[in-house]
Amino acid sequence: MHIAEGIITGAAAVGYTAAGLAIVGGGAVRMKKFIADHPEKKPLLGMGGALIFFISLIPIPAFTGTCSHPCGTPLIGILLGPLIGGGLAGISLLLQAAFFAHGGFGTWGANVVALGFFGCFTGWAVFRLARLMGLPLWAAGFAGGLIGDLMVYASSGFILGAALSGAATPQYSFSGYLVAIYAAYLPTQLPIAAGEMLITGLALQHAFNQRPEVLESLGIVTPDGKPRGQKILVLMLLPLSLALMPAVGRAAQEAGERVEAAEGSQETKDEARFAGMDEAVNERLAEAAGRPARNPYIDTENMGDLWNLLLLAAGGVCGFILGRWWHLLWGDQPKCAGDG
Repeated sequence: MHIAEGIITGAAAVGYTAAGLAIVGGGAVRMKKFIADHPEKKPLLGMGGALIFFISLIPIPAFTGTCSHPCGTPLIGILLGPLIGGGLAGISLLLQAAFFAHGGFGTWGANVVALGFFGCFTGWAVFRLARLMGLPLWAAGFAGGLIGDLMVYASSGFILGAALSGAATPQYSFSGYLVAIYAAYLPTQLPIAAGEMLITGLALQHAFNQRPEVLESLGIVTPDGKPRGQKILVLMLLPLSLALMPAVGRAAQEAGERVEAAEGSQETKDEARFAGMDEAVNERLAEAAGRPARNPYIDTENMGDLWNLLLLAAGGVCGFILGRWWHLLWGDQPKCAGDG
């Protein structure tokens, strides 16, 4: 989820930026330790960054007439740890804001909190708790991928609702914004969350089948395939990560006329068919509240073929990184010198 430039302003923007810097700073410290402990696995950091960058950049059309993005951060949070995942998410979002008109510099911190903190920490915490409960690796991955993805959107809606309820001309109260935002998010995001659930669980299981020693060295499983004991942080994070989920359920039941008013006329809906969720929901509600999104500083999205060139170049770079070091996680086990 990308909250566009101009929607969050003032002290809130400063506070979220400080939080984003703290997340990225913590991730940088953890990455330095990771490289010192596992110098041979340094390319995994590049793979993780490429996955988050590309997965969260590509829009997927949904049956509701809009597009949305998967996250990628639950899987990377599980594999490399939530601090590293949050740091990589911050770097990815900065590049997206600078060159791809996704998000903005003023809202960068808020987007890092949603995609980096809630996506990585929630996916990681739910996965670890599921493993402690005895679930197999693939099922724990399913749970982490699903809840992690949903929590990115739940936290984005929470941040957006808080910002718009204090705007110049708010259309709803804070709770009213939560209802409108979540009801608009759910039909689009649920299928994408289900896809991310499958990818996360299957990727972890395949990595264990092909390279179990890598998951062992990363602390995801023990040599016998069982989960490692976890710190109390897991139990502290789980209630926090699930705190917004009841609001999501209530939103689907209470939407009705408020959603119709928020989404505008039928003509507007037709014009916005397969528009991104950022534009169709976030920016429309923000404009009605007196906080219209500003054009990005480098508006490549409206530069025609340059936009297509950047997308192709980003896909090529990410594809090269993933293909070059694919074997570190999901390739065949390396053969010994005497193997036939």
